[in-house]
Amino acid sequence: MAAVRFFPGIVAILVLAACSEQADLPRRDVIELNATFDADFDLVDANGDAATDERFEGKPMLIYYGFTACPDVCPAALGAMTATLDGLGKDAAKVQPLFITVDPKRDTPDRLKDHLAYDGRILGLTGTDEALTAGRKAMNVYAKEVPLENSAMTYTVDHQRLFYITDKAGAPIYALPDTTPTDTIVALLREQL
Repeated sequence: MAAVRFFPGIVAILVLAACSEQADLPRRDVIELNATFDADFDLVDANGDAATDERFEGKPMLIYYGFTACPDVCPAALGAMTATLDGLGKDAAKVQPLFITVDPKRDTPDRLKDHLAYDGRILGLTGTDEALTAGRKAMNVYAKEVPLENSAMTYTVDHQRLFYITDKAGAPIYALPDTTPTDTIVALLREQL
């Protein structure tokens, strides 16, 4: 009889252990950043206004580097950004989502504004090639123009596929693949609120 009472206890412990381990699985691809990363930037937003990292102090930022002519990866990442903001509910207003271009030749403020019109919460940023390059270098963001033969676009931009999360002071704390589940991104942002 003692063995019968003991068995349900073991089952309960195993179920709890499995559940807690499962909750940690989506975070396995999250990269915790250190002091070698810097989110300082001096850019222009989609409205033509100055956009520096100081402008967003007090809010954690969700940052994605991409470009408007990107055929598939960037639209999917922007969809994930919108889903993340929806998942935050009313707390979405406490987060600053940024889409920073890696293609300043094509991504003017007007083009960014049109591209992001579907979700007014996401702010597009552009600037001079020098300012954008300096910002990417500070964040260790890879982006490279790649020529396209026999294409009206003439070139594309190869870039890494990461979201960055900063704290309220603008310090980058996480980098995560743009395929990270939305609920994981929501949870990481909530930690910063």
